Formats: sequence, structure tokens, C-alpha cells
Amino acid sequence: MAGKESGIACYWKNNIKTNLTDGTGITPTKIIVENNNVYVLGISDISPFNFYLWKNNVKTNINQYIGMNLNNLNPAEYRHKIDDMLIDQGNIYLLGSIGSPVISGAYADDLCYWKNGVKTVLFTANSSFSSPYVTTRNFTIHNGDVYIPVNKRADRFVDSPNQVGYFKNSTYYTISTYSEHKSFRHISQGSNGVYLSMYDGSTNNTYYKNLTTNTDSYISQTVKMSFILDGNDIYDFSNGQNYFKNDINTPSFYAPGFTGIEDLSALDQNVYQIRSQSVNDQKDSYKVYINNTEVMHINTVNGIFTSIFAVQN
Repeated sequence: MAGKESGIACYWKNNIKTNLTDGTGITPTKIIVENNNVYVLGISDISPFNFYLWKNNVKTNINQYIGMNLNNLNPAEYRHKIDDMLIDQGNIYLLGSIGSPVISGAYADDLCYWKNGVKTVLFTANSSFSSPYVTTRNFTIHNGDVYIPVNKRADRFVDSPNQVGYFKNSTYYTISTYSEHKSFRHISQGSNGVYLSMYDGSTNNTYYKNLTTNTDSYISQTVKMSFILDGNDIYDFSNGQNYFKNDINTPSFYAPGFTGIEDLSALDQNVYQIRSQSVNDQKDSYKVYINNTEVMHINTVNGIFTSIFAVQN
């Protein structure tokens, strides 16, 4: 589990805490473990915001890692944002955006992913409201291929319809046209392929689309957004109090008030959750559950839990 205690970024392995090197004033956003290597992504708490990566507690500044020119005094030249991190066979993948040098005299961003610090530009958007615009949430890797879904708009207006598509590595594929009024919410992969959670505005249905087989499953009116896969099972935890396993509402047993699922991981039919309690719309404390058993607790006066990851011992 990644989080922060006493103002210092840290992680816990089976309740044993490790403070992250030079982690003061940084909030971890994601933790991944692969081949006994521990990777943590974090963001600074105050502006100017920067992102940081720890591998086995060795800290790397992301702006240096992705080769930004910090000697340039123009902030537009080194503006960047990291949205997600993945690890695949020891390779470090980052998804985000960076100030584009392509379009001068206007606000512009490149949507990119980085593999071990090497950048691939997928799309460039400028500040004009009449220009094409994309939004993304997360990405996944399946059989060595990088999948990055996007909601693409013809312009920046809020009510502009989406075209849904995805980049497989750097090649773009269309899933639905502007006239179909669909949008994607999240992506994940498992043994049966790559899945997108989709919303159909014309029918008010949500469903999962398997990009590998081009089939739709679990079409319903339950919310489908953040989800993970464990073998063939799909765990959706976007609806708050309970998670859905293969679109079946699965109530959890938790302490009164801890109704928010902050993060969820599943491994071999075991479910690991970070749950939060809010008081007056402010998060007050967090608990960690393995299945229905509480294993950790922290109050926000002391710290927070942000990301959970389960791996076989």
C-alpha cells in the first residue's frame, strides 16, 4: 500500500512501513510490485508541481527522467503531467502530457507515453476551441503492446460529442463515431484480452468492450468506470459502497461510515480494498480490508492511504 504518514511519502508491505527517500511534501499516487521490485509514483503537494518515481526506494525526478529542458525559463517549455504508470517486464511506462514545442505562440500539449524515458507522441492539441481535443484516463499493456484509449472531440466545447478510439502503440483505431454518443471510462487487461468500460449515451447503458475479440459483455445500467481483472473476473469499484464482480453487486462488510472505495486489487479470488470515511464532505480516515477483514487504519491527521497492490508471495 502506498500513502503518506507524518507528511512523508511511504509504503507498507504487510503492515510494515518504509519511508520513501526524500519523500517529504510528496503524495504517492500509485504502487506496483513486479519481480520483488517496488515502484511508487508520486506528485509534489504544492506548486510548481513535479512528479517522482521510486524504484526500490531510489528516487528519480520525472522531469529529468523524461528529458525536459529545465534550463529554459519559459514554463510552457517544461509543463508536464503524468496520469498513470505501468511496469511490464522491468520496463517503466508513463502516460501523460507535456508542453508541445510543435505549435508556437499558443498553448499546446502533446499526449505521450514514455517507455524507460523515451517519448512517443500520440496527439497534439492546442488552445483553440475549434481544434480537435482528446481526453484520457489510464492505459494498459497486453502481450507487450501499449493500449491508450481516448475520448476524441472535434472541438473543446463541453457538449461536443465524442469519438471513442485507442492507440495501440502509436497506431490509432476508432471504436465508435461521433454520432454514436459513446464514451470510454477506464481500461484494464486480463487473461481474456483488453477491456474498456463504456457508456452509451443513446441508451443510457454501460458495458465492457473487449478490444481483442471486439465483443461486448455485461450490458446494464450499473455504472462501469474503474475496474480491474483477476483471471476471467471483472471487479468494478466505481459505485462507492460495494464493488461489482462480473456485474453482480457484492456487498462488503466494513465499519460504519467507510463507504468510499479509494482503490481495489484482486488476486486469486481475494479482494484488497482501501476504504475512506468522510465527515462534512472531508475525508476523515482510511481503512484497509482483505476480503472482509480490517488490517490497517489511519486518520487523516496522521496520513492517508492512496494505492493498493497485491502480489503473490
